[in-house]
Amino acid sequence: MKKLLIAGNLFFALSILGACGSEDAEPEENTTGDTAEMSDQQDSKEMDEPAAELLDSEKLQERIQKGMDLDSYSAELTAMEEKGETTLVKKYNLTGNEEIKAQILQSSDGFVAVETDGLEVTDVSSFKTMQEVEDHLNEKDMEEDMSE
Repeated sequence: MKKLLIAGNLFFALSILGACGSEDAEPEENTTGDTAEMSDQQDSKEMDEPAAELLDSEKLQERIQKGMDLDSYSAELTAMEEKGETTLVKKYNLTGNEEIKAQILQSSDGFVAVETDGLEVTDVSSFKTMQEVEDHLNEKDMEEDMSE
């Protein structure tokens, strides 16, 4: 019995030393159900949260307004894209002037064209169809930016 107790203690001590002593040891895989449980919990949280929907044109125009500086506009656009509230559809440049730009944003009820001059937002207009947007920008002598 005494030999069994000594062997058990020795085995226990060696396993702890082996686990703690090696920095090069690869981490053990989690063979318990913890990973699956965590994944299930994340999935259920995602299902509980409502999926972000595109904002309508009116709400986009409330958040992006004429006169807004370019940095504020960029930050607002990034935040809305990350939340799934809008999507940048196309970019346009004024023919012969890379500073004058327009970005077409998707809304739940159409499209919003945001025009900038390199410093601030100069115009925000909403349209029902992409063709209306393209016609509007073509009248202003803008062409699609194919650089990206």
